[in-house]
Amino acid sequence: MPPLDSMTAAGTFDPPRVFTGGLEDWIVLGVLLFASVLAQVFLVQRNKHPDNVHSPPLAWLRAALYFSVVLVLSWATGVLQVLVHVPCVLPGQQSSPLWLGLTALWTVATVWGYVYWWPRGTLTYDRKLYLVPQVLFGLAWGFTSGQLTLVLWALVEDFGFARWLTALLVFFLLSGYGQIYQSGWWDIHVSPPHNRRATNAQKVLFAHLPFLLIALTHFTLFGNALVFVGFHAIALACSSVAMRFPPFWEKDGPVVNRETAIGV
Repeated sequence: MPPLDSMTAAGTFDPPRVFTGGLEDWIVLGVLLFASVLAQVFLVQRNKHPDNVHSPPLAWLRAALYFSVVLVLSWATGVLQVLVHVPCVLPGQQSSPLWLGLTALWTVATVWGYVYWWPRGTLTYDRKLYLVPQVLFGLAWGFTSGQLTLVLWALVEDFGFARWLTALLVFFLLSGYGQIYQSGWWDIHVSPPHNRRATNAQKVLFAHLPFLLIALTHFTLFGNALVFVGFHAIALACSSVAMRFPPFWEKDGPVVNRETAIGV
């Protein structure tokens, strides 16, 4: 199958819409109800933990609320509809040498970046390995992170740009947003301390950057939204295990702030 070109004019995602009765609508309704309960639990639990330490119970609650917001944005921009209703791989793609080669390259970049390279520059501070909750957290983290990138794609493509220009703009938006969000909130209030200043730039250069460039190239050419989200889920599941993300039942950990987010 040739690279995707039929979506250039029409776009990959439908514009925001109202309730249509599809499965994705009921999923989002459940997410909203779930998030409303979690918000109340968070407000109660927040008073039981110091503000300046890493608290696994609060980290999981914050993450779950963040995931819920992303899912609602995904639904509102039509991304979730595509994930639910469009096949993972479109007809003819599995026989395309370009699709097979780029998917294989993406697989290699994911294994290299998140199984080998990223863990090398990551500190665990002797946190315990809890494989099942760490994998589950990472899958949810990646599932929503991939969707957030596609939400940005859906917003940018409404301007009618060509797919390659849309990909370029999404890349630059992620570069700016990611740094602020990662070091200014996520690595303080959700992730435990795990960074090393000496390896931060190397992790970006040899793990995050190749992964993102291949991911956006693959999506630009072939439009496989579920594959896009799936690769993100695998990558961040590996990251969650590598940093030994503590399960919600663990006790409060060390002090966290902007300095610990950047690393030691």
